[in-house]
Amino acid sequence: MTYIRTISKKMIYDAIIDAIGQIYCQSTPETIAMINNALTIEEDDVAKDMLKAMLLNEELAAKEKLPICQDTGIVVVFADIGTAVKIENGSLYSIISQAVTDVWEKYYLRDSIALEPIRCFSSNPSKTKDTLQPVILHLSEIPGNKLELHISLKGGGAENCSTLKMFNPTATINEIEDFIVDTVVSSGGKPCPPVFVGIGIGGDFEQCAILAKRALMVPISPFEKKPEYKKMEERLLNQINQKGKGIQGFGGKTTALKVNILSEPCHIASLPVAINIDCHAHRCISITI
Repeated sequence: MTYIRTISKKMIYDAIIDAIGQIYCQSTPETIAMINNALTIEEDDVAKDMLKAMLLNEELAAKEKLPICQDTGIVVVFADIGTAVKIENGSLYSIISQAVTDVWEKYYLRDSIALEPIRCFSSNPSKTKDTLQPVILHLSEIPGNKLELHISLKGGGAENCSTLKMFNPTATINEIEDFIVDTVVSSGGKPCPPVFVGIGIGGDFEQCAILAKRALMVPISPFEKKPEYKKMEERLLNQINQKGKGIQGFGGKTTALKVNILSEPCHIASLPVAINIDCHAHRCISITI
């Protein structure tokens, strides 16, 4: 029998500080290995030079504890909360927001958040020393008494290249794949390729977009996927890279490093498909409390 477990504000706060303290200045070993592999297979000299520059940037950022990119992003968190978890001393959102605010000050990260999205409005609020950093928080229930936090620093360039389309339910696999490939390739160098591609298929309008974001951020076991989706991921990755858009849009063999798909049931009249793109830094981390 699973016992009720209380998780303190301090445990969550400290975990967020530590997690962001890692990813703002270093990509995951998996990401660095993918960039190294892209360098190994690349033949274009310009693409090779840019991949080497990316790896040098990774090395210097980690050594000097400086941001991998000047765009330190907006914080996105998928919080998977065990049904036997009780959070002590405050709401989860307020704890995360306070931790993000403090870690931004601790590491002198660029404030990239506009409190009012339409900048020309006269009511555009000014930030004060008491203003907490907004975060994007998605909550899900899981069995057990653990809290899983999947955290990303999501930059604006790649996010701006993301999109969603409501397909007719009679759409073919080829039509869906063409839409995904065209979206990634036509974005050129704007999302700082080589990119990671998260695909959401199904659900409704908003769930589909959330699926695409989660596909980017949350580790997914290959055993959890239907064989058809694994094959679709492989086809998409090959098709994207065969277009030759390449590193930073200047050409080469690697435009995308990875494609992940998540799907959910949808209404019989709908077939939503969302694409969420992330840059080569791919600042994501998953922690369990």
